[in-house]
Amino acid sequence: MSMRDAGILDGDLLAVQRAKEAKNGQIVVARLGEDVTVKRFRRTRTGIELIAENPEYPTIVVGPEEPNFELEGIAVGLIRNSLVM
Repeated sequence: MSMRDAGILDGDLLAVQRAKEAKNGQIVVARLGEDVTVKRFRRTRTGIELIAENPEYPTIVVGPEEPNFELEGIAVGLIRNSLVM
């Protein structure tokens, strides 16, 4: 639910283009150690911010010393899971 205000909801399928670089404002898939997250990307002078699109979730700050950060790709599409139970 961290990206709900960007229209990405629990159960949706996100189409991702593999990429090692991203532009500010793009929605990315990033790996931090064993965890994978979808967030809005912003590069700053001191590192990278992974910004949630839900105010209930904190921004993840990735410093230059973070060895376990890897950009997996950029979101390019969305398939909404419209299954009603």
